Amino acid sequence: MCETVRFILSAALIGVGIGCIFFAILGVFKFRFVMNRMHCAAIIDTLGVAFTLAGLMVSGVGMEYLPKLICILLILWVGSPIASHLVGRLEIMTDEDLKRHM
Repeated sequence: MCETVRFILSAALIGVGIGCIFFAILGVFKFRFVMNRMHCAAIIDTLGVAFTLAGLMVSGVGMEYLPKLICILLILWVGSPIASHLVGRLEIMTDEDLKRHM
């Protein structure tokens, strides 16, 4: 019974993560402005990968992999906002037609 619940929960989390990644990729290809694309790419990093890694943590792949998955999740949560901020700042400083996009 416990294994069945663990399997269903991990499959649901991984499915939600893959769904977030799929819709975010569609958004990256749909939008034209860099800021909108950057927002979709940030969703991929935060939501999609977080749900997928949470599903892997729940699935019980082994206790030796749990700290590694937590470290990967923390690195992505720290690195993604910093990278998005730098890309947004670069776009604001270099785009001469910024008022046209707003």
